Amino acid sequence: MSRRGVNLFVPILVALVLAMPAVAHDAGAKNGKSTSATLDISVPVSLAGKQLKPGTYNITADDARVTLAQNGKVVAEAPVQWKDEPSKARYSKIVMVGAQLKEIHFGGKMRYVEIAD
Repeated sequence: MSRRGVNLFVPILVALVLAMPAVAHDAGAKNGKSTSATLDISVPVSLAGKQLKPGTYNITADDARVTLAQNGKVVAEAPVQWKDEPSKARYSKIVMVGAQLKEIHFGGKMRYVEIAD
């Protein structure tokens, strides 16, 4: 390969390498893979019209919906929209408005789900 060919090839290679993490970042929530967490909810909360008692829940979110299960049994589901965070969440948590569950943040992820109304 000539020197001119190398000078063109290297910037293209660098651009491809830098673009790969951005593509991989979006693939997690958009390719059918799910994200999950186990959370302790300490107060009564409502999700999609269902009242959830305090307890430990397994939460799974895919590209369209979130599912909360307790003791292996699904207790609530709701449609979601994925949103970007400015940085990775330090731990998994829920965000409530009043007694209504509005967001679920997943520890170590840069995306969270917002409950669609």
